[in-house]
Amino acid sequence: MTNSVESIAISLGNEPAEVLGFKTEEQIEIALIPLMADVFQDETIAI
Repeated sequence: MTNSVESIAISLGNEPAEVLGFKTEEQIEIALIPLMADVFQDETIAI
């Protein structure tokens, strides 16, 4: 019996917009703005 070995590519944030469910990078940026605003207003997170 042999075991197959799969290599798993680790993403470093270089996925195309379509993989993330968006049509353009601009749509990604628009979606991230409110998420980033929450982080910047949270005083418990050190930036």
